[in-house]
Amino acid sequence: MVLPEDVQRQAVAQGAVCYATPTGEAYLVVHQAGTYAVFVNRCPHRRLPLDSGGRVLFTVDRQWLVCANHGAKFHPLTGACIAGPCVGKHLQRVSECASD
Repeated sequence: MVLPEDVQRQAVAQGAVCYATPTGEAYLVVHQAGTYAVFVNRCPHRRLPLDSGGRVLFTVDRQWLVCANHGAKFHPLTGACIAGPCVGKHLQRVSECASD
């Protein structure tokens, strides 16, 4: 997957952004420490989107991604669930991701 430049800029500015491909797949694009991570936008707990109305949620200290539905917390680069109803599970990472 090649990320469009506008998605890259938004991820850098906001830390994470929702991205829907032209064919309708929904992803979370995270940017931290100069690295991009792309995950399917679906919590492993109930398979609902992690975002809230297109806005990706973080903890107050911006250390963890938070599922808007059940409050599960995820490591932003590995997708590992570290708190909440899906501890031990992971967000589904997109295997190939590159910037333009």
